[in-house]
This record gives sequence, C-alpha cells and structure tokens, in this order.
Amino acid sequence: MDKFAKGAAVEDGPVVYDKIPKEVIVTTEKDHGLQMWEQQWMDTRKGTVTKAFFLSVKKRLTEKIPIFPELTSLLSGYGNIKSYLYRLGVTDNRMCPCEEEEHTVDHLIFKCKKLPNQRNEMIRQTKNTGGNWPAKSETLINNYKNYFVKFVKSLELSDLKCLSIKT
Repeated sequence: MDKFAKGAAVEDGPVVYDKIPKEVIVTTEKDHGLQMWEQQWMDTRKGTVTKAFFLSVKKRLTEKIPIFPELTSLLSGYGNIKSYLYRLGVTDNRMCPCEEEEHTVDHLIFKCKKLPNQRNEMIRQTKNTGGNWPAKSETLINNYKNYFVKFVKSLELSDLKCLSIKT
C-alpha cells in the first residue's frame, strides 16, 4: 500500500482523481453567500437599529438568541415602538409615555423614566461582571445578552401605553 501512496504523491504522475469533493463545493458556496450577505448588510441604509446590535451577519448567525415579541421589537426598532408607528402613520404621537423624548429603542434601553428599576438591575448586573455603563447596543448582545434579555422580558411595551391609534 505504501508503494501506491508514494506513487500517487508524485507530482509528475498521472491524475488519478480529479473531482472536487461535494463538501468543498458546499463550504465554498456557503462562504461566498455569507460574504455577499455581509456586503449587502454593510451597504444598506436600512435596519439601522438592528445593525447597532449586530455589526456583522456572521456574528448574528453565531449568537443563540431567544425569540419573543418584545426582544424582536427592540432589536429591530419595529413593532410596538411609537417612533416606528408614527412613521407608519398609525399613531399621532411619537413621544414616550414618560413624556421626556421620542419613544425609540435607545430611549427605552438607556433613558426612559418609566423603567428605572428594570434598567438599574441590568446596569448593576453589567457592572458586577466588569462592564461599563452605558454600554453600546452591540455590547449588550455580545457580552451581556442574558442581562439584556432579562431586562427586555421585564418590559411590557403594551403596559407603557405606547399606542394611541389614529381614528
């Protein structure tokens, strides 16, 4: 057997197997598709809220994130967020129920005066593990995901009386 292996390894010898393994093609195409998706992600002006949390598609694909409506709203800026509903013409008012500023994802996470207890718990847990506050959105997902998810689960966006539907 060694004689055959050595014979196959000789550069000048005849090609015995010239097919590309299926796994190589699949892996190459997946990598190419991911690179194209990554480029589109970087080039688009859409999804700015989501892009603040996930700087790259590859990073997002590796994250295990629970899916529930409130988290989806905060990670996308869509859903029961008054600034979004105002843009759609669903509501007349884009102000947060705390009446301090526009009801946006950043406002809810970092400033809303109706959420001090929930936010303070997230801040405490973040700082106790060596983190700084305020943290960037991407840092909340990458480094403090469990605390952030717990914060989001403690929110009841509907309880903030976000909707004042146009009639």
